[in-house]
Amino acid sequence: MENNVIKMIVEIPKGSSNKYEYDINTNEISLDRVLYGANFYPGEYGFVPETLDWDGDPLDVISLVTYPTLPGVGVNVRILGSIKMIDAGEIDTKLFGVFADDRRFDSYKNLEDVPQHLKDEIENFFLQYKALQKKEVKINGWGSAQEAMHELKECKERFIEYKDRYSKPGGKDEIMAEWKEKGLGQG
Repeated sequence: MENNVIKMIVEIPKGSSNKYEYDINTNEISLDRVLYGANFYPGEYGFVPETLDWDGDPLDVISLVTYPTLPGVGVNVRILGSIKMIDAGEIDTKLFGVFADDRRFDSYKNLEDVPQHLKDEIENFFLQYKALQKKEVKINGWGSAQEAMHELKECKERFIEYKDRYSKPGGKDEIMAEWKEKGLGQG
């Protein structure tokens, strides 16, 4: 991955309050829910194909963008770091970056290049977006690009290990129960 550029599949365009989610069994992006509050995604939100994070879904990515795209669109994202999140007790790390093909972000090479207010806004979104669902989200800081790329590597390896079971109906629930029993992926 030259210059930490990865492929992300967009699930949720910037500015949307609709929570779309990819389903590995149907190979579709479907509406999961409309956010309960007056919140909207502060960047393009999606996933890295062929990865598996501890929440039982592909590894999430949120990316700064000038103009929103559409669900299902593949984009190149330059990873600058990660957001270390715990969602309902499960480790749910988010990779963070910028559109690699948008010249407006050419000067963004690491987290320090991103204005603090933008990072605060993204952090605030994730801390609030499930509040009306009575679900707790914690953020344990930001990780460097190196930490983010290590997380990506681990999620790719996890996908390879579990992909045969994961892609079967009910496989995700079975794997999640196994992990919970073993104390894996718990925050």
